[in-house]
Amino acid sequence: MALRLAAPEGWRVIREVGVRVPGGNLIPDVTVLEPGASRGRMWAEAAEVALVVEVESPGSRRHDRFTKPALYAEAGIPAYWRVERGDFGPVIYRYGLTKGVHYDLLGTVGPDVPVEVTEPWPMRLDPGDWPR
Repeated sequence: MALRLAAPEGWRVIREVGVRVPGGNLIPDVTVLEPGASRGRMWAEAAEVALVVEVESPGSRRHDRFTKPALYAEAGIPAYWRVERGDFGPVIYRYGLTKGVHYDLLGTVGPDVPVEVTEPWPMRLDPGDWPR
């Protein structure tokens, strides 16, 4: 919801839409589509995706940390966030695509430290305001 509320006009924040990646398809928990992205399709093209977000659970941990980021990077998706449940609230691990081949950690955002980010657009992230 924080992404949706901060989204500039034309950007779309969608839950559980499919994304085409090399060798198959994935369904991120949240997908941010760029302005002009096709509408009304069940599967988004990676070139239209600015950010994918995975919310980690015990059953998805390995897939969300290793498999999915590698496939998103191979598809050229510029930003990947992983949200984990911390002891005091959600923690966001922010990654940016480097040289079009892998993600580097840009930083983390904890529940008590609001941060200004630039991906997918400039905004203030404050997980302390999110439901716990």
